[in-house]
Amino acid sequence: MGKKFVMIMLLISVIFLTACGFKALEGNIQAEDSSVKNVAESRTDSEAENEAGESESGELTGELTILVWVPFDNWQYTIKAFTEEHPGVTITVEMAMADELLTEEYMEKYTARIMTGEGFDIVESGLVNMERCAGQGVFANLYELMDADSEFHREDYFSCIFEPVETDGILPAFIYNVNPVYVHLNKRLLKMAGLEYTKDTISFRELYELYEKVRKAAGERIFLTDGLYGYEGMSAYEDKYFVQNNLMDSKEYEEYLKMRHELYYVSEIRSDISYGTMKIANDTLCCQTDLRLPNSNANEFFEGTEDMTGVILYESMHGERYFEAGGNCVSISNFSPNKKLAWEFLKFAFSDREDAFTFSAMYSPNKQKLEKACEGLKPEYKEKLFRDIEAINTVQYADMNLHYNLESIYEDYFVNNTITAEECCEKLAGRLYLYKNE
Repeated sequence: MGKKFVMIMLLISVIFLTACGFKALEGNIQAEDSSVKNVAESRTDSEAENEAGESESGELTGELTILVWVPFDNWQYTIKAFTEEHPGVTITVEMAMADELLTEEYMEKYTARIMTGEGFDIVESGLVNMERCAGQGVFANLYELMDADSEFHREDYFSCIFEPVETDGILPAFIYNVNPVYVHLNKRLLKMAGLEYTKDTISFRELYELYEKVRKAAGERIFLTDGLYGYEGMSAYEDKYFVQNNLMDSKEYEEYLKMRHELYYVSEIRSDISYGTMKIANDTLCCQTDLRLPNSNANEFFEGTEDMTGVILYESMHGERYFEAGGNCVSISNFSPNKKLAWEFLKFAFSDREDAFTFSAMYSPNKQKLEKACEGLKPEYKEKLFRDIEAINTVQYADMNLHYNLESIYEDYFVNNTITAEECCEKLAGRLYLYKNE
């Protein structure tokens, strides 16, 4: 099956399941809590003007609209708790429907709505071209809201959600999933090649060298990672460096592409690591972790098993350490008349309260909240986790528009084999220049 077809089908499935879950949940939430309003209810200009964010008595009042990408049920309990504490506030959630594919046009539609100030107070940043929006002042500077709030203390949060996320000294987004990029190695394959890996970090070059030795020793088809198309999912951590530094036509990137080209490609997930379990396919060297907190076997993820190593921190070829999956983040629209109210909601959502935003696969940026999730984790493992979170030094914002612009060139090299690595670099550099200067 072709790469593009598989990716399209995957995206359709994800969005369809997510939207269906939202549809089913929406009715339940409205039955339980009338404060979460149907997105079809529009606000008049006069209503928007009257939303001051705080009543004369000091109570929070007003309406918020959130544009979300993650499933709505991740927000439902936080919204319910917030509106119960502040009954003068109503919150609307808008989310993609099943017939809206994740296309360039789709992304542009929401970016345009945000940039014209149409209807959104809080935005899941993965839905837009974050770097472009941040550079154009579309999102509020959260530093200003934080510094004006005497109840907010930066030291309560991991430092990696501040400086690494800045754009020209402005904080355009609040990272709420500080999950480091952790991987596991297949012990059986390493042993077969007479190898052992004991470091607690690994880079692509180190991973590739192990892969070459394992593949040679195994004498059979071995995959580097468990993701779709070999290393494609993790390659974004490397590509970002070359994109941001305009080095896509460099010899270093050409050599990197050649190494990636040597990897076997597969159109299905190879391992069965999900829902907090540890399992890796016999023909796969490496997989990203599925460590969830709290979880009864969380210690096993650090210790490893007979078949898999414990967690190993992945870093790019240039020493950069990322949030897993680019980091989930939200922003407040600079066009919102309710920036103060929106900030109060985000502060509530990502505090250390029991009813604050909670999802088992996500690690809270609030240190005390994560401390609670780490109960049962051995002290040395919690220390490693906190240390690795603090060491994150860069953020990789999703830019689906750029992805679609470059996709056909990568396909010609990796899938169709119609161009050389050198030609691929030249085409990518040319397309990137046009994209940045359009």
